[in-house]
Amino acid sequence: MKLSKLYCNQPGFKNIQFNLNGINVVYAEVKTDIKEKKNQHDLGKTKIAELIDFLFLKKINKDHFLIKHEKLHFQNHIFYLEILLNSGQYLTIKRAVKNNTKISFAVNDASINEFRPPLEWEFPDLTIDKAQKQLAEYLSLDFFSNKSYNYRKALSYSLRTPPDDYSDVYQLSKFQGGQHVFWKPFMFDLLGFDGTLLELKYQNDEQIKEINQFIDNLKKEYSINVDDRDDYVAQMQDIEKEVRETEQQLDRFNFYEQDKELVKRGIEEIETSISQLNSTAYNLNYEIDRLRKSLKNKFAFDLNKVDKVFRESQILFPDQLKQDYANLIDFNNKLTIERNKLLKSSLEKKSSELSEINNQLQTLNKRKEEQISFIQDTDSFKKFKNHQKNLVKTEGQLFTIKEKIKNIDLIIKKEDEIETLTSKIKETIQELNQIYRTTERNERYNDIRARFSEYYKNIMDEVARISWKINTNSNVDFVAPKVHSKHDEQRETAKDEGNTYKKLLCVAFDLAILTSYNSESYFRFVYHDDVLSQQDNGIKNRLIELIKTLTAQYNLQYILSAIKSDLPLDDNDVFVYFDEKDIVLKLHDRDESGTLFGFEF
Repeated sequence: MKLSKLYCNQPGFKNIQFNLNGINVVYAEVKTDIKEKKNQHDLGKTKIAELIDFLFLKKINKDHFLIKHEKLHFQNHIFYLEILLNSGQYLTIKRAVKNNTKISFAVNDASINEFRPPLEWEFPDLTIDKAQKQLAEYLSLDFFSNKSYNYRKALSYSLRTPPDDYSDVYQLSKFQGGQHVFWKPFMFDLLGFDGTLLELKYQNDEQIKEINQFIDNLKKEYSINVDDRDDYVAQMQDIEKEVRETEQQLDRFNFYEQDKELVKRGIEEIETSISQLNSTAYNLNYEIDRLRKSLKNKFAFDLNKVDKVFRESQILFPDQLKQDYANLIDFNNKLTIERNKLLKSSLEKKSSELSEINNQLQTLNKRKEEQISFIQDTDSFKKFKNHQKNLVKTEGQLFTIKEKIKNIDLIIKKEDEIETLTSKIKETIQELNQIYRTTERNERYNDIRARFSEYYKNIMDEVARISWKINTNSNVDFVAPKVHSKHDEQRETAKDEGNTYKKLLCVAFDLAILTSYNSESYFRFVYHDDVLSQQDNGIKNRLIELIKTLTAQYNLQYILSAIKSDLPLDDNDVFVYFDEKDIVLKLHDRDESGTLFGFEF
């Protein structure tokens, strides 16, 4: 995979058309007088690497220069990166500064003419996470298949910027403050070993650390020690005995039995009876009231209405109705007498029942009051309550002891887990040690190591080797390459500690990785920012010559940035300029037009 174009929707931006093969130079030149004290390094060279990283979907925060200066400068900027996939197709990635978590993709069989965005997008406005997954599919890099990480883990080794990315061959600046698990398993994989072993080792180490922290927290919270478990058991047994004795004392308390009877049967039964009697009394009062109202009526029916009917009927039946009316009156009088007898009898009966119920209610209420008063006022109750309090206190102590024992048992269980993890770690360490004792069998590692030594010797005319070891924690350490004297390869020098030497060690390593993986679908480009700075003239010439050779032999793309003072000199101390075809971007400090974005910030 190579870079094809980097461009923007804003006219001030210096769009870049990369050379797909060979050298790509970002060149900056001082145009102003030295007295103006302008900085050649403020023209935007390093920002190119950051933009490429941005378009390869780096997740950014408020500290990123695009976000930090968004409101003043970048609010309307949309950036595009066209890349040549290893499949031969061209992929365009679109990402705006505003709403930078929305990414679009377009694939074409050929590069789009000039710096025009695609007309159609296969995947418009994907979220950043989905976009990373989709980009990983587009790139289809063999190395990352069946890996727990994606292309971004290796991308930074193709985008080195000063000063931090050149301080260590293996550990890039973005890994400096992080845990080793974030980069060492990847590097182990990259060198041809099994990174999952390292990942498993770190995960188990971290799990043991978390368990130990959990155990420490338990010990502090409950003030417990595993060695005291049996003593806590003895305490528990003593307290359980005390609880049983207190319960027996309560059981022997007659009042307690009375209390149980009173609470469970007595008071509940009394209150139930009172409720039932009140309901019966209410019904009786209602019926008595109805009976009394009925007794006030003297007739069974309205005689006035009957009399009216008879008077009206006499017109038609005068003689016959006289006798019938008299009989009816007599019958009604007799009926009323019998009815009232029944009503009075029923009234007396209901009144008697009500009186009896009222007496029962009075008795029950008095009994209830007496029993409640007895409970509240007797010494037995006070003694009983004291026994209850003692029982509650003792049971609380018992609970505390049992909690201590329970948490001690939890600690023991966790310690068993640590033992299991430790056993797994031992197995992993054995495998790592076996790998370490047989590194000569690893073809990938030996190939990378040989290439690294070869490239470094071509540049520096000195010997340097890469290696790794197992440290005191049984983890892998990637040892900084040691530079050996060209006169005595057994004698190590301190040159590897200097910044310029470290930079070239990184260059040799990155080139060794790219060429070693050249037969697979992998990255085909590298951007070394400021790589020529502060280097000896001979080193500059040899480095450029090596780059030309390797890019031609392996069809690679090498991008570098340089200022005029970084250029190598010929035998007459005259600057040796790059070919115009190799320069993909020119910057200058005469005015803002010479900067990458067309303005300073």
